[in-house]
Amino acid sequence: MLAILLANPAANLIGVVAVVLATTWPLYKTKQNILWAQGALHVAFALHFFLLGAYTASVMNGLGFSQAIAAVPLGKRPAFKIIYLLTLPLIAIGAYLTWQGMPSIFAALALALFSIGRYLSNTLMMRFLMLLGILSWTVHDILVMSVPALAADALSLGTSLWMLRGEFRALKSPARTVL
Repeated sequence: MLAILLANPAANLIGVVAVVLATTWPLYKTKQNILWAQGALHVAFALHFFLLGAYTASVMNGLGFSQAIAAVPLGKRPAFKIIYLLTLPLIAIGAYLTWQGMPSIFAALALALFSIGRYLSNTLMMRFLMLLGILSWTVHDILVMSVPALAADALSLGTSLWMLRGEFRALKSPARTVL
């Protein structure tokens, strides 16, 4: 593993920054804060994957940044739904133009799952789809041998499961009424 990290120190240094960012986004409670944190994460991973030569993942993270920012006003400004939806075909186009086989499939699938999750207003469903997206990123990151991305996947997966647990608990608890 150390040999993999030392093979591309610039990419892996940026990857460490991305790992730090990846630990935070699942902890936010509101959709808007989740999206802003994901935007920062996408920027770091776009650069990390570009430096590794994983161009589809770099493009998917660039698109992910655009989507995260476009999704912030979705609940308050319905016109942004059209702008957001226009980014979805770019996933397939980006994967096609940067085709690298199986890594491209899993990077595009991960972004597609995150895209659908970001579009939804239901935070529980958003978290569930993003959990599936994390699993897709994990397969991609194994294929391209990105140690920082795998660390980020593990941390995001753990915190996502923890936050989903909290959402399920909230659903099960009886609603409090104020008299």
